[in-house]
Order: sequence, then structure tokens, then C-alpha cells
Amino acid sequence: MTKFEPIQINQQYSITLDEIGQVTLQQTDVGCVDSMSYYYLRNDLPLFICRHDPSANLRVIHDVMVQLDTQIATMSECGCLKVGGQNVAMR
Repeated sequence: MTKFEPIQINQQYSITLDEIGQVTLQQTDVGCVDSMSYYYLRNDLPLFICRHDPSANLRVIHDVMVQLDTQIATMSECGCLKVGGQNVAMR
């Protein structure tokens, strides 16, 4: 499976999901500035984003979450997602 495309938050920040369910926040011209588990992020996404971009609004956060949910479902279905070394593909 090809690497997932980053999800844009705005001109400066994007989020990328990896194969172990880790979400990484990248800043343009800086690189990785923060990362967190998708499962933890599920409850804490607004704080995670707003800590770096206080101007982020709920619509942006919702759109990012929808895209992350889609990516995590795709990774689970194809067997690409591994948590703790275990494949968590949906049956």
C-alpha cells in the first residue's frame, strides 16, 4: 500500500497517519513538531491541533478527523495497520 497523503490543517500544518496508528503533525519548513497515538488523539484532537494552531476552528478539526477515520479504516481493511506488532485487519 502506498503511504497516505498528509491531511492539511492549513498552509502551515499537516497531519500524517502511519502504519502503527501514530499521527504526526508536520510544520512547513520545519518537519515533525508533534506526534500522538490515533487512539488517544480520537478524544484529544482539538487540543492537539490548537496547541500548535490556536486559530484552528471546529470545522477544520472535524474535517481532519473524518479523513483520519477514513484512512484508519482503509489501513485496517487491507491489513496495513499494526498495533503492538499485531495486525489488526478487520475480519
